[in-house]
Amino acid sequence: MQIKQSENGENQNLSKNISIILVEPEHPNNVGAVARAMNNMGFFNLRLIKPCDYLSGGKEGAKTLAMHSQDILKNAKVYSCLSDALVDKQVVIAFTNRARGQHKSLEVSWNLEKIFTDIRHDYKIAFVFGREASGLTNAEIDLCNICMKIPTFGNNTSLNLAQAVIVILYEASKVLNKIGNTKSENINLATSNHIENLKLNLFFVLGKIGYIKNGNKSKRWSVFSKLIADKFLTEKEVNIMQGILNKIKEYIR
Repeated sequence: MQIKQSENGENQNLSKNISIILVEPEHPNNVGAVARAMNNMGFFNLRLIKPCDYLSGGKEGAKTLAMHSQDILKNAKVYSCLSDALVDKQVVIAFTNRARGQHKSLEVSWNLEKIFTDIRHDYKIAFVFGREASGLTNAEIDLCNICMKIPTFGNNTSLNLAQAVIVILYEASKVLNKIGNTKSENINLATSNHIENLKLNLFFVLGKIGYIKNGNKSKRWSVFSKLIADKFLTEKEVNIMQGILNKIKEYIR
């Protein structure tokens, strides 16, 4: 079922704020199947990080599997790294089947409704899916607010990329249908770009005062990334913290 504007315009308006991001997809057929899954569920913003040659021809190519969804492939935005694809995003949800980095536990996909109802509906949201073979790196996880898994109950816990995407988008579309007519508090979350700049400024100060030393920077970065991501900081809160850090830098000088 494709969700059309005439049938559920509010749902589609909300879905425009959600981007599906594939990190280094290896197989064109997976990219095509993801595009079709997105079209089925009413999502149209696809971002790709260093993808395979997904627009090449061939019987098993992306265009063949993207049934009636070639426009999604054509309009997909390509980036060289995940951080570049997230600069305008305010909530970043990564999908993985095992805990990574400082995310010692994973949310489960059936809690997506609770997460959506806890945040404002017009926030810029990213759903991030990792490589078919190796998933996401710890550094990429550090860019995300939430890590989520899709529970499985058989012997094989790993889903095909397109299968994982359509499961999540089905859950998301159900939630968007429910919350379409509700009002939200007018609070602006900071974007990923603002958060990463805050972390860079923080680590500059921590390095100057000797808290960051050789050998512990990577671990400390992950710890502080998780701590900050959990808080869903607003633009105002980030600006306040940046102001404090800049005053500390002046004092150090």
